[in-house]
Amino acid sequence: MIAGQTLPHALLFVGPEAVGKTLVVHQLVNLLLGSSTHPDFLTLERLVDEKTGKRKSQISVEQVRELNARLGLTSLSGGWKVVFIQDSSTLSMGAVNALLKTLEEPKGNVLFLLRAGGTEDLPATIVSRCQTLRFGIVPSKEIIERLLKMGFTKVDAQAAAAQSLGRPGRAVRFLKESSYQAELTTGLHQATAFFTGSLPERLRQVMELIPKTETEKDEALGLLVDQWELVLRDVLLRQLGLHALQTFASTEALDRLAISMSPQDVLATCARLGEVRRAIPSHINSHLSLEHIALATSPKLAIFAFTGARRPHST
Repeated sequence: MIAGQTLPHALLFVGPEAVGKTLVVHQLVNLLLGSSTHPDFLTLERLVDEKTGKRKSQISVEQVRELNARLGLTSLSGGWKVVFIQDSSTLSMGAVNALLKTLEEPKGNVLFLLRAGGTEDLPATIVSRCQTLRFGIVPSKEIIERLLKMGFTKVDAQAAAAQSLGRPGRAVRFLKESSYQAELTTGLHQATAFFTGSLPERLRQVMELIPKTETEKDEALGLLVDQWELVLRDVLLRQLGLHALQTFASTEALDRLAISMSPQDVLATCARLGEVRRAIPSHINSHLSLEHIALATSPKLAIFAFTGARRPHST
């Protein structure tokens, strides 16, 4: 498209996390501008609130108006200007409305690159103005082959591919970041302790899993859900005899969990974790959400409605 000068003015990259969307963005930027540090490469993302130290929930209309003003200026290099909207699903409605005209009729050589989980996460007015490129899960074989070309051993490549669940970014992170490996191990220990514990023990663990001092509670809750889903997936695979597909090596704690939970319990718990995940953008109360999971894993006590886990509106 670049060579044939048929590049659209807006590309929307959609797909799961860590499947290469951001990598392709930076490759495009490098082709057009030479570097992602080029002054004509502009990014739009949620700002950090100076009072709380947390990222704001949305990209504001003021940010888009500032962007529109910058796009009205001449390119510093006389060529392309590239805008990367990292989490386009967080655009406020005011920001969406302010962006529409610029997105439809940009002045000069302007390329918009938007990233999102799916087209359903964005207003139809935004999607209709973009050419959508879909990214999917990558086969384990391809991930292993790529990791081998990068110089990793076959054993490491296979281990990384197994835990990545088809997401190359996770595989690379697993091999390059010891902290990420530690997160996975911690998530395994936390999940097995939580789901094999008694109800009082699970309720006590809730405050330890996400301390009150945690400033990014939404992000911490999302990470916890990711880790627990991985563990429960392994439990179900073990129960079905599909050991070769497991992410984690078998441990005594994982064996106990596979015995203590029936496949129906595992599926029901995964469904409840899915409810929590979908509600995170609404800034639910993380502790009440985990208490909901703790109560729901005891069938006789599953009377706690998930709607009760919503965080009270601040006044």
